Amino acid sequence: MKKYRTENLTIGWEPDKCIHSAVCISQLASVFDINKRPWINVDGASEEEIAKQIDRCPSGALSYQKRNEATQNEKKVAVAGTSPALVELESDKKQAWCACGSSGNQPWCDGSHKGSGVTPVVFSVDEKKKVALCMCKHTSNPPYCDGTHAKI
Repeated sequence: MKKYRTENLTIGWEPDKCIHSAVCISQLASVFDINKRPWINVDGASEEEIAKQIDRCPSGALSYQKRNEATQNEKKVAVAGTSPALVELESDKKQAWCACGSSGNQPWCDGSHKGSGVTPVVFSVDEKKKVALCMCKHTSNPPYCDGTHAKI
């Protein structure tokens, strides 16, 4: 993990998790610019703006930690077996659902699919709501559970 620091914020970037959705560079180009080195300019916006943008990262490749606090944008969901994962989704926030089943951050993509030919499903919802995401990876309506897990 590469780290970038402001006075009260440590920004983490895990390049292997990145799915190149370009959410960061398209929505906060004053901070995230792949044509500059370092590509994260911690002085390009307020700490609050940076944190809000990092919360929009669908893969979890970007993270942040406020001084003396736990990581803010953890997306981990406790999941057992192939039962669906019940999650509450924010409106208009891109998410990357793991379609390969190899992610260590289920149901979210962590980049483990690279080289497998399987790609994550990037999606968002129009309004905040609770949904059941497929964990068996055999749904006919990805990323949502359609009950297929009960038949396998």
